[in-house]
Amino acid sequence: MRKIEFVLILIAIVLFSCNSKKRTTNKTKIADILNYQENNAVRWNKFGANIRNTAKADITMPTTQAYEYLKFKTAGRISTSPSMAKGIVYFGSSDHRLYAISLAEKKILWSFNSGAEIRSTPGIFNDVVYFGSSDSNFYALEAATGKLKWKFKTGDIIVSSPNYDNGILFFGSYDHTFYAIDAMSGRLKWKYTTNGAIYSSSALDSNQVYFGSLDGFMYSLLKTNGKLQWKFKAGDGIVSSPALANNKIYFGCNDDYLYALNRANGNMIWSYKSNDAIGSSPAVDNSQVYFGSYDYKFYCIDANTGTEKWFLQTDGPIHSSPALTDNIVYFTSDDFNLYAIDKNDGKEDWHFRIGNRVHSSPSIYKGMILFGSFDNTLYAIK
Repeated sequence: MRKIEFVLILIAIVLFSCNSKKRTTNKTKIADILNYQENNAVRWNKFGANIRNTAKADITMPTTQAYEYLKFKTAGRISTSPSMAKGIVYFGSSDHRLYAISLAEKKILWSFNSGAEIRSTPGIFNDVVYFGSSDSNFYALEAATGKLKWKFKTGDIIVSSPNYDNGILFFGSYDHTFYAIDAMSGRLKWKYTTNGAIYSSSALDSNQVYFGSLDGFMYSLLKTNGKLQWKFKAGDGIVSSPALANNKIYFGCNDDYLYALNRANGNMIWSYKSNDAIGSSPAVDNSQVYFGSYDYKFYCIDANTGTEKWFLQTDGPIHSSPALTDNIVYFTSDDFNLYAIDKNDGKEDWHFRIGNRVHSSPSIYKGMILFGSFDNTLYAIK
């Protein structure tokens, strides 16, 4: 009898051990999937989603009406776009604070008071959050705690959002200067002065950094030392941030045009005229460019020829920049709506109405669309 009991105990131990290994393996697989999603298809840790500002997430989204997942109220309007990393959404508000919100727990983790309005979209790189403020400082905070690591003083407000490559941060200021600073220490690497305030955020390729200025020029500088490679004169100030794809640079301008330039030399390939200024930064894939205009229209343009493919009429000017997925393009309008549009034919899948205007550009993260509004609220819908 004791032998039988002993054998049964041994069998139970073996079975428990196998099940434990299965559970551990399953957990590992789930972690691997989440890490893949974090690092590839749905990564959106900065303005424009990646260093080239294409605002494209390689994910297919549902076409059914979205519902509200999270709503978080601040004490001021939200103009920044949300940026996400490791399940946390980071964004700034005109109430002077940068917020970190847990998406899973739907609660605030920390906030940081910069002392002035925040309109610069944060970038999260190597567990550090970087952003500019209207107090003229550029900040580096620990992503987990919000603790200040360093700050860098410029000569005017900072609206430009940071870009990052190889340990260097790139951003512009209203003091007419474009900066490259060391991400670890906050020390200046180099700077380049233009003849106008810099609102535009930069785009990067392997060798160069591109940005626009309110002096009407689009600039290309060497990333290593800030040496001018070329500059292109548009017809008015540039607030739209450039996007890089198809060996071209795409950007909008206050002269009502969307431009496509040769990235190597800055020569114009084509231009498309809307009926009003274009502050919206374009989203782009291999075949199409998407952007909004102050003329109340949202456009889809052939990326190679500059010919119009379709447009959608809204009831308000479009300040924000679109977010692009494999099947849907999302954008917001001053008509109080977020739109989900079939990217190929321009037909509306659905819209989501909120309480005020929206200048915050939508971001995509693990099946959610996130954006802020002038109703002082951050929204996450899915």
